[in-house]
Amino acid sequence: MMNATAGYVGITTIHNDSYIPGNGSMGILIIPKPMNTAINVFIVTILFITMISLGCTMEVSKIRAHLLKPKGVAIALLAQFCIMPLTAFSLTKILQLDPIKAVTVLICGCSPGGSLSNILSFLLKGDMNLSIVMTTCSSITALVVMPLLLYILSQGITGLKNAVPYVGIISALLFTLVPCAIGIFINHYKPNYSSTITKAIGPLFLFPMLYSTFQLAEALLLVLCFRCYQTVMAPHGGKYWNSLSAFVERG
Repeated sequence: MMNATAGYVGITTIHNDSYIPGNGSMGILIIPKPMNTAINVFIVTILFITMISLGCTMEVSKIRAHLLKPKGVAIALLAQFCIMPLTAFSLTKILQLDPIKAVTVLICGCSPGGSLSNILSFLLKGDMNLSIVMTTCSSITALVVMPLLLYILSQGITGLKNAVPYVGIISALLFTLVPCAIGIFINHYKPNYSSTITKAIGPLFLFPMLYSTFQLAEALLLVLCFRCYQTVMAPHGGKYWNSLSAFVERG
């Protein structure tokens, strides 16, 4: 279990009350809550502005064409809710993951796409109209299909009543539709402003990319630290870490 401590930069402990072998505790660095809130607000603001810029590259006629002939959307939904969940399920069986890790992989495999895929499509000069339509359709479909997939693929695993992030999916859907609708409105009624907005906001595309890169690096670092703890500290009952934690607390 984790003793969460917010409001300051310090060290908290994760006590070993679960299936992890060994005794003792492990320290982790806690980011101050105001700093974490400020970072989140900054990233959300940048992403919202970025999505407006993406909307300025879209055209109502092309969106209508993708909806009337949804070949691309159908391929995307097939990959999103058939290939990805089955791949995640296969990985859990091949790697023989325990229930907690298996559920984590399954949730990731059954989740819909997000705004980052739209940004990547824009950077790679893809079809932005199709990208936004695909993201919207996958988010709406996930509200029904994701709980069904988790029910089918996670048989025998309990405690999944709140596993589907309905609020997160709906928030992501609104976060895609609202700014893109603003951009589409600008491009449709004020097309002269679209190129200016896209050029002005262009450099902001780097911020979500950098943020995602840092998040991935942070996750890999935490996994590495945890593995080192399991390998080195746990066999000794965590006595070395307890001594270090006591020294830091006295300091």
